[in-house]
Amino acid sequence: MPSDAMTAAAADRMMANAEPVKLAERYEIHPNAPLAALNAIGGNAYTAKPLRDKRSEAFAIIGHGATLARTDIAATVASLDNQAHMRLLDWGMVDWPASQGRRLCMIFERPAGKRLMNSLTETTDPIPEDHLTRQIIHPLVAALKELSSRGVVHGAIRPTNLYYRDLASSSLMLGECLSTPPGYGQTVLLETVERGMASPAGRGTGTMADDLYSLGVTLLLLLLGRNPVGAAEDEAILQAKIERGSYPALVGQMRLPLAISEVIRGLLVDDPKQRWTLQDLDLWVAGRRLSPKQPQVPRRAARPLEFQGQDYWHCRTLARAFARHVAPAATVIEGGELDKWLRRSMGDDARAEAVANAVQTASTTGKGGSMAERLVARVCMALDPGAPIRYRGKAMMPDGIGTMLAEAFLRGESPQPSAEVLANQLPMFWVSVQSDFKPEFVPMVQNFDQVRGLLDRTGHGLGVERVLYEMNPTMPCISPLVAKQMPTTPAELLRALDWMGAGSERHKDPIDRHVAAFLAVRHRRTDEMLYTQLGSSIEPMRRVIAMLTILSDVQARTGTDSLSHLAAWVVSLLDPAFRRFHSRPHQDNVRKLADSAAHNGRLGDLLKIVDDPEALRRDKLEFEAGQIAYREADAEINKLRQSIGDRNSIIESSGRQVAAIVSSLLSTLLVGGIILFFAF
Repeated sequence: MPSDAMTAAAADRMMANAEPVKLAERYEIHPNAPLAALNAIGGNAYTAKPLRDKRSEAFAIIGHGATLARTDIAATVASLDNQAHMRLLDWGMVDWPASQGRRLCMIFERPAGKRLMNSLTETTDPIPEDHLTRQIIHPLVAALKELSSRGVVHGAIRPTNLYYRDLASSSLMLGECLSTPPGYGQTVLLETVERGMASPAGRGTGTMADDLYSLGVTLLLLLLGRNPVGAAEDEAILQAKIERGSYPALVGQMRLPLAISEVIRGLLVDDPKQRWTLQDLDLWVAGRRLSPKQPQVPRRAARPLEFQGQDYWHCRTLARAFARHVAPAATVIEGGELDKWLRRSMGDDARAEAVANAVQTASTTGKGGSMAERLVARVCMALDPGAPIRYRGKAMMPDGIGTMLAEAFLRGESPQPSAEVLANQLPMFWVSVQSDFKPEFVPMVQNFDQVRGLLDRTGHGLGVERVLYEMNPTMPCISPLVAKQMPTTPAELLRALDWMGAGSERHKDPIDRHVAAFLAVRHRRTDEMLYTQLGSSIEPMRRVIAMLTILSDVQARTGTDSLSHLAAWVVSLLDPAFRRFHSRPHQDNVRKLADSAAHNGRLGDLLKIVDDPEALRRDKLEFEAGQIAYREADAEINKLRQSIGDRNSIIESSGRQVAAIVSSLLSTLLVGGIILFFAF
């Protein structure tokens, strides 16, 4: 097996000699001309040349395929009319030589200037306060206002995603936000405390308040020209934010210019209800000075709770420790120590009641996983309602469960933890412990109820695969049959299967669990009862006819062109359907007709041949008539055999017949002689 170095070298040689790749005859991407300075978290950058409007400068980001891009908002982002936001010019799937398959390609306006910071660890020249206000805050506020008006959360505001539009560094450009889920490329430093505790893929969409927090940290880094916490680990940064608040943790004893300090302090307020809004920033830009926000110090216990050799004074830090050490945490909870600490040391009876409810519901609600995992997950939510759901080493916001599930599948990891979060109704419990009810909670809970019902059923078109596609509308079909082609629509899936049909995969079924789940979600017109016929326990004839029925329906409704390879693939599996016909000549005739129909690539015609009710009826009548004729002939043969078997009876019967005939002849001759004697 070749080493990674050899594989990488071969890929480099392939890319160096690769021909340009075209996106819909509008752009030409050059795989042999990478642009490392413009690489994104979700993909690498390459030179792109417009084939029509050759006046514009563009570059392409080719997705890695290991993260889920935000193609659902691509059209909205492309319609933005703001000079401070990197324009999306085009997007689509292209055949990429390095992967020997298809990849998502996004074409963006190419900035002429450099990044403001190449990494968060480097040191650059501090940006003066007036330049920061004029060149950074003013254009970014305008860009965020337009994003907010379109209902889009950027989720990738950081110094390394800011560019100068021109070489003179006179105007700013906010980088792309589509190649990864919101917050995926953000470090803990740039995220709020709550989102920083979640896994990058599980942070969810977030809100504009989260973007404004990232903007506040970005302004601080650009003002200082460096990272204020240096090379501190994410865990240490997060702990400092929790215990001291974001502004004191990041700014410390540094003295910032008064005006800009007001902005940064307002944007780094940990309580989203107290954090500055876009309207506050607008007022500040217009010259109005607002009263500074005071950081809220978390409630501290009179006495600490000792756990795993450490003292814990706050509910949030204790919940984080519980999530890391599940078994000891379950012992502390079930022993009543936590309840006593909450009531006596914290003086928080409401929190104690929430924990008691968590303990009660953990044993009566949900299934899957261990009791200790369910118990600790619920208790952690009761202790820290704003934090993500923490279960089996994973941390995710409720609206990030779908992307966590997608990442598990895309990276070849087990989706079980995310599936058990749904099965154990943890998102519903998270909603129940929130102090502020939000209208968006209602559809979210309804959606979770729906997908949990699908998760409980394990047939084709159901189960965790169905949940994956239900919760991720932009998820391509990742069946091993078509994963390299990354089909995102039913029509693309059919063409990918047709491409596979030209290879050596015909011994497999063209519809596996992923294909069935993908079509059940993306092509809801098909009768879902057909998917119940795809299980391995179903009679082979019924299973292959169900597959053909589903595929032919998709082809007919999507208007997909000839699928000769897929049709031939299906024909190779149709032997059980051919054997339904009792007549050997009829079987041979149907096989010939099926082969002929396969060349035309129309699955509907093929279905009519092998599942023709009239032909099957005639074959049945002919077979029944043949059965009757056979039974009658068999009865006659048996009768003759029985007669031949009794020799004495045959001899006696035959003798009597011969004697009767002879006597009759003699009598006739005698009578005739007498008559002649007397006559003459």
